[in-house]
This record gives sequence, structure tokens and C-alpha cells, in this order.
Amino acid sequence: MKIASKWPAETGKRDLVIVRAGDKSLHRGWGADTPECGFDLIVSYFGADPSAFRLPYENRVDYMGGKWDGIHVLFAQQPELLDRYQYFWLPDDDLEADGATIEAMFANMRRFDLHIAQPALTLDSYFTHLAFLRCNSFELRLIDKIEVMAPCLRSDILAKILPLFEHSMSGFGLDSLWTRLGTDNTGKSAIFDALPVRHTRPVGIVLASAMRASGRTPNAEYHQLKARYGFGEFYPLSYEAIDVKGRRWRSRTAIGLRMVADYALGRGTFRQADQLKKLLWRLIRRQRFKSADLSPIMLDPKEQQMQEWAGTC
Repeated sequence: MKIASKWPAETGKRDLVIVRAGDKSLHRGWGADTPECGFDLIVSYFGADPSAFRLPYENRVDYMGGKWDGIHVLFAQQPELLDRYQYFWLPDDDLEADGATIEAMFANMRRFDLHIAQPALTLDSYFTHLAFLRCNSFELRLIDKIEVMAPCLRSDILAKILPLFEHSMSGFGLDSLWTRLGTDNTGKSAIFDALPVRHTRPVGIVLASAMRASGRTPNAEYHQLKARYGFGEFYPLSYEAIDVKGRRWRSRTAIGLRMVADYALGRGTFRQADQLKKLLWRLIRRQRFKSADLSPIMLDPKEQQMQEWAGTC
């Protein structure tokens, strides 16, 4: 891996975006090139073009591999980043977003004192889980899972989960752990419905190709972490919400019904509309009968030792 010394230069900004980027990355639309931008950007490049993404604000580093092992290598080379910044957004490179949305996301992390969160996806996005799509009735929903597509993490939470990035290309399984790393995780993870981004490519296409070349699979990585930490099925549950009028909702069933209503009203814009009826029924059943799982989870002693070692470097 080629890492330039001290990327990026000290700017006094508190937030950092790190994108694992291929040649078709959309990060140049995210507003990091504007003088008023409130966050720094690192482009961790996995392509082969020596001239790609060399603008001064892009802070390019190179690593051929997966998203999460690539991010791990970056922090292994530059652990001081964890001290320099308070929040880190780790998006996929195929998201359409703008600077105002990204800066509002960071502001909301502080406003609600969150450990981890993500922007919602527009209804015309490619998606895996319905609950991560924008619900127009809400400003945000407190949720017990955050997916690997675009998580925003507070520095101390990132430091806890970072050792698990080393052997993960896909991130599968991390999304069941990083909402549970505090002593009290209630109210600490959210999805920002009022700050949507658009996912432009089918889920996992580039990842699947890279992992096949390495002889690994996302499911194998998921089951490895599941065996170690004993988490259950990955299904996100929205257990509280704040609506667009500032009212707080605390009934999972009521939140689920409102989500179903909003998604049904927006069905004409769904990219995966053929699945909608089945997904809506599943959503309301889970919201009604399942419980959010935010019980604290402890890392293995090996990971804890690695954290302590990293903290002394």
C-alpha cells in the first residue's frame, strides 16, 4: 500500500470521509472540493490508474483489496486519525450525495449524541433491507442495526471495532456488532430519513468479483463473526422515531405502520417494486413481534489487547 505521510494535512476539521474508491467513484459530487466544506476526505483507491483522483482535496492512498481491510490498513498506517477527528463516514463509492447532506449528517451525530448512524436511501436506490429506505414521515429513526454501505461512526466506537476490519473484505457481520459496543446502546444508533442519499448500483457486484478473486465469500465472513459473537438474524428494527414535526414515536408497531404507509405511497418510484408487497408484510410483522437487540457485546480478548496496543502507538 502506498500512503503519503500525514494525509490529509491538518485542517482543524472534526469530521473525515473515507471512501474506498474504484474508477467510477461518485465522491467528486460530495462537495469536498468547495472552500466552505466542513469535512476532510481520503480516497482509498483500489483501481490501477496512476493518474486517477489526484486533486489536492482527494488525499489519495492506494490499496488493492476489500473495503474494510483497506480501511484497516489506512488506520494501521495513520492511527493519529482517530485522535484528530470525532466522526468518520465510511461510504461506498456508488452513492449520490451532496455536501450539505453530508455536513448535516455529521451535525446530527453531535446533536443526538450518536455512536453510529447512516443516511437513509432514496426510494429509487438499489437496496437490501427495506428499513434503510427513506420514510418521509420521519426526521430520523432509532434503529438497532446499521448496514455496511454508509456507516458514520464516532471515533471511540470506530476504535473498538477497527481490529475486526483487518480480515474482512465485505464487512458482513460487522453490521450486527457496531451498534452494541457501548455500555448502554439505547438511543445511540439511527437512520436519518431527512438526509437521504441514492445508491446507484446493484448491491455487492464489485465486491463479489473482488472476493471471488481472493477465494473468500461474504457469507463465510458473516458466519465466522456469528460463530464468535453469537448474534442472530440481521434484520433492522426501528424502535423509536422523531417525525418531521418534532414529535417522538415510541411504539414499534406504530412506526412500522407509518413506514408501510409511506413506502406504499412511494411505490411508483421503487427500483425493486416487484418485491414490495412481500417486504412490507415482513416489515410490519417484525416491527410488531420482534425486539430490538442492543445488549452490550464485548470483543474477544485478542481484539481488546490489539486496541490497547494501538492506543500506545
